[in-house]
Amino acid sequence: MQTTWRGHTIKVQGNWVGRYLFLAPEYELWLDDELLDKNGGPRLRPRLEAIIEEDPEDDSADPQRFHIEADILSIIGMRPGCDLIVDGEVINSDTVFVDNKLNPILLLFILGASLWMLYVGPDILRSYLQ
Repeated sequence: MQTTWRGHTIKVQGNWVGRYLFLAPEYELWLDDELLDKNGGPRLRPRLEAIIEEDPEDDSADPQRFHIEADILSIIGMRPGCDLIVDGEVINSDTVFVDNKLNPILLLFILGASLWMLYVGPDILRSYLQ
């Protein structure tokens, strides 16, 4: 998900990582090619937050501070929805692109193999190993 705000590009993206056995993606909040926050894992609603300062055009004023939030609804990382909020105002709502399409297949394989081992039982698995 990508949007422009006050001349800046704000981007939220996700990626499957092995840290959680490929069961949950990790999300990143970017502002103009600068990583602001990273969060994710086995959570239903990961939240990304950052406070940025923007220099004013005239030198006499104080810098402006903005609070950027990305509120994500992630159900096992399939088409997660995201609300991008700046200072309490929603500026964009869209789905987040989660990179790496191979990992959900790996996720299904891990779950299937685990269920198969539970169904077969330890005695039969032990007989194959001996």
